[in-house]
Amino acid sequence: MTQTITARNYSNPTIRSMGEKIVSVLRQPLFTFTFTLPDMSKSEKIIPLKNEMPDKVVKKKKGVVKRTFIKSKQPSMKNETIRRSVHSRVFTRNKNPEEYKKILFVLKACDKKSGRAFAEVVHIEATNNGSRLVATDGKRLHVTTIPTRIKPGDYKIVLSKEMIMLGQPVKNVGFPNWERVVPVDVSKRGVMNLVHSRVNEIDRIDQTFTKLSGEKVNPKYLMDLRNKSWVIYCQKEKQKALMLKEYGAYETFAVIMPLA
Repeated sequence: MTQTITARNYSNPTIRSMGEKIVSVLRQPLFTFTFTLPDMSKSEKIIPLKNEMPDKVVKKKKGVVKRTFIKSKQPSMKNETIRRSVHSRVFTRNKNPEEYKKILFVLKACDKKSGRAFAEVVHIEATNNGSRLVATDGKRLHVTTIPTRIKPGDYKIVLSKEMIMLGQPVKNVGFPNWERVVPVDVSKRGVMNLVHSRVNEIDRIDQTFTKLSGEKVNPKYLMDLRNKSWVIYCQKEKQKALMLKEYGAYETFAVIMPLA
């Protein structure tokens, strides 16, 4: 059986007004939330995101100082040569005791009052193991060698109580051929010990030398040989140059002309 639905008539004004009110009420939400928006005029400070790395690591990174390595300049060969040259020209009693004594021995043969240029300098020659130093006043000759290498030439010496310094080389000195006056054909006459000799023993030293060599020399020359022992060598002929070599160190020697 077919059911027939008959539509109602809502044309009545009263009924329509009540229906609209019901629909209006149903459309309202049941609960109301009130949101308070932040005052944008008083905005909060923006806090940056923290680094996820530990604080210690961050501090280390902040405190890292970049190091700049500056390659040190190597001293030039010219400067190094100058330093070595200056060093090799200064000898002190404390730092170079043996060389100081040897140079002092050579200096005793210089004569600055002679007026001759060659007698006021120390002549230096190169050797295989160092340098040879020679000085003469025209009547005696002192020769020695030292391990320090010094540029060959003729040097004026600055002498103080504790230091010996070689000045600049002097040119055109005309230093004589010293090897020509060194006696070759000689014979040993004896050994003279002057290690503990004193200045007031000059007469005894002079007599001892005359007895051993058979020749007379200026006693002052013998006094300049004190504090060492010397081996005496003489030529066959009389009135010829005598040679005295340091005992145990024959590279150091003196050649002395006898008195007429």
